[in-house]
Amino acid sequence: MISKVTLTILILFALYMVPKQAGATGMNLRCNCIKIHSTPIHPKFIQDLKIFESGPHCPNVEIIVSVKGHKVCLNPKAPWVKMIVKRYFKKQANFSEEEVNV
Repeated sequence: MISKVTLTILILFALYMVPKQAGATGMNLRCNCIKIHSTPIHPKFIQDLKIFESGPHCPNVEIIVSVKGHKVCLNPKAPWVKMIVKRYFKKQANFSEEEVNV
């Protein structure tokens, strides 16, 4: 009898903690991008760029940039977005090399 009660309490505790642990790791369980920005953005205005691969949380690859303090979702299939991503990571790689050489 005691073991059934203990087992029930442990199962309930585990079920309670699973969503808490997912939130603690910063995992979103849904897509971040609802609306996609379609107008090209000049790379000099982009402060930060993040790419989220598709997975169980979202079937789409998501590219989110920070522009003037606002987060904007971009279409990862658009040619101008591919160019921006390439330039951004090339710039980041060059910046990292400069830090090492100093």
